[in-house]
Amino acid sequence: MKELDTKDAGQFARAAAMDAQRQNSNNKSHYTQEQIRKALTVRDLLDSAFSYRTLYINYRKQFIAVKADGARAKDRMAKEVVALFETNGYSVAATPQGLIVRIAR
Repeated sequence: MKELDTKDAGQFARAAAMDAQRQNSNNKSHYTQEQIRKALTVRDLLDSAFSYRTLYINYRKQFIAVKADGARAKDRMAKEVVALFETNGYSVAATPQGLIVRIAR
């Protein structure tokens, strides 16, 4: 798992959220049902292994990002889930805000 250094959007957070929602809607149509199903499976596994504030899927141009804001491991199953993601070729990154799993196109 790699660490990402990210910064808060500050006063531009509302505009950044609106832009992210627009991009998310536009990019979702570029993915197959199988790719969307993989993202939903990742979301469900994160839900069972971590406690979090919010959990959501972002459809980007080159990958699907499943984000868990404020993620904390519930038990040792969390390490196993992260290892499972990495063996399946997904990129797992920890940020100060939480955990991001990227599913390449």
